[in-house]
Amino acid sequence: MLVIAILTIISFIWFYNRTNLSQVGSNDAALVYGRVVQRSEIDSMARSYRLALALGLTDFVRDLGGMGENEESSLNDYIINLMLIRHQAPEFGIRPSDDDVAAMIKSLPILQTSGVFDPAKYASFLQDQLAPLGFTERQLEEIIRDSIRLKELRAVVVSPVAVGENQVRDAARIYQPVTGQILRFDRDPFMKEVTVTSDEITAFYSKNKEGLRSPEKRSISYVVFELPVASQQLAGKERANALQKLADEAVAVGKTMRDEISKGLDFEKVAANETLHPKQVASLERDGRQNGKDSGVPDPVVASAFRLQKTGEISDIIQDGNSFYIVTAEGITPARQMEMSEVADKITTLLKTEKADKASTDAAAKTLAQIRSSIASGKSFADAIRPTGIKTQPISGIVPSDPKNTEELRAFTASTLSLKEGEVGPLQPAPWGAFATYLEKRTPLTDAQWKEHEAPLSANLLANEQELLFMEWLRAARVAAQIRPLGGRGGA
Repeated sequence: MLVIAILTIISFIWFYNRTNLSQVGSNDAALVYGRVVQRSEIDSMARSYRLALALGLTDFVRDLGGMGENEESSLNDYIINLMLIRHQAPEFGIRPSDDDVAAMIKSLPILQTSGVFDPAKYASFLQDQLAPLGFTERQLEEIIRDSIRLKELRAVVVSPVAVGENQVRDAARIYQPVTGQILRFDRDPFMKEVTVTSDEITAFYSKNKEGLRSPEKRSISYVVFELPVASQQLAGKERANALQKLADEAVAVGKTMRDEISKGLDFEKVAANETLHPKQVASLERDGRQNGKDSGVPDPVVASAFRLQKTGEISDIIQDGNSFYIVTAEGITPARQMEMSEVADKITTLLKTEKADKASTDAAAKTLAQIRSSIASGKSFADAIRPTGIKTQPISGIVPSDPKNTEELRAFTASTLSLKEGEVGPLQPAPWGAFATYLEKRTPLTDAQWKEHEAPLSANLLANEQELLFMEWLRAARVAAQIRPLGGRGGA
């Protein structure tokens, strides 16, 4: 993973700013804000990514772009953005003191017992988590300092953001019941009319074969540490204490398992020695499916299993709700490019669907134009659609935010949010073709409903606006950093 980090950061820099420089050191990776960044520094930042996650600094990692679906890309963003934050914070007058760092360390839940800083846990963390990464207290303090820098810098950057009442009232439409008609445009009639030739299939395969790959699959084993049934009924401090005790048990067992596996024992044998019963799952895919069906493996366990670099390696402790897990990869089947014979049927279906979609969309666009023209001339919606022969599906008094809505109904009601009463919306895609919505009525909120929803909606809108502004600031900071590659491997 660290090698990938070094290579991807250099690749990113090279892609976005291709500049040739000469006579630089073989360990020089890039020029950022006019300062030479060496590969060893990138390596250290890559390892700090894992340290930040181990400390539970998920907001810090997320704000630096390190929580995306693609781990390689996320690590790349994390490293670049961390360099930007370290440079920019002092320019904003942000210089966390030693007291600030100490206070935050003591506030970390992972280093506390019953809500109080536990020196024994701190010492254990230094030995079990920092030492294997080649880190000392200094690196831990630096990542804490980075998280304070980011938090304070982000607060300064997003401080101008404000949300007005009109924005909140528009957003409150998700709580207003709507009544209308759904115009359905099905694809099936057009699917029967379109054809695909063998030449089209061959051409599609030739153009896209690099992306036609079988998914990577892994056979895994994992053990789970679950709260006893009696403890699951606890609440508050007692529940937190029970979870902490379970977490401590998982950490201790994990350390023992690593020691035993390093001596040559297999995962199943070591688990049995700890009176654990490992669960085995073969042919697991990255999306958590097994042979086309949900495997039942918790998402965090799947994600951790696919982060393992080789068979026999075991994961760190994984938490999912009230349970903790340790997973190992028993076998890895890498992705491979598929032959045309393996994907010909899927290509045929895809091309037919594309053709049918286009034909259906073209016909639907003409029909909608006719309906809008009729309504504009003064006709009622019923009179406007009658000549088209289009069938409609009524919706009545449906609240867009109702969690009981089906996925289809959520799509229908979401399409009304930007409409005025008496207006026909644009064509929207659907699994079976496309649809458009005619909004008849939107029921106003009562004063009580407005008071109930105003504050949380305002907070959510503000958070979204702040996120957008901070992301734009990061983008501008990357441009200002004038990132340039330096040298090649081995001084080339």
